[in-house]
Amino acid sequence: MKKQATTVLILMLAALTGLVNAQAVRPRIVANVPFEFIANGKTMPAGKCTITALGDGMTILSIRSGNENLLAVPQDTESRHASEKTTLVFHRYGDLYFLASISRQGQTRGYELPVQKIEAELRAQNIAEKDMLLLASLY
Repeated sequence: MKKQATTVLILMLAALTGLVNAQAVRPRIVANVPFEFIANGKTMPAGKCTITALGDGMTILSIRSGNENLLAVPQDTESRHASEKTTLVFHRYGDLYFLASISRQGQTRGYELPVQKIEAELRAQNIAEKDMLLLASLY
């Protein structure tokens, strides 16, 4: 019985070690966002924003800013040319900012977040949209 328990414990530790290593190699995008913004329907505070892509099949983004954290399912985008810089694109309507897309330096693949209900309502009211590009770092 002790031998079986020891074997199970060793297998669990090996699985946890693999999980930690898999998460450690995922690239993180870090940017200092000087304004609060909305992502996936949640208002995120201004400050250091860290975005990590999770998942091996369907991509899930972990977005952390200040003490807030959320998960979002983006649409993958593909470009013919690799991005020259790592950037976050925000749609701005007056003083409201919505995280719209993410690109990574040297990659042709990027992410686009779905349009949220409040942003769709602003568009329907013909409120002028301005894109704001924010440079980020890739770690």
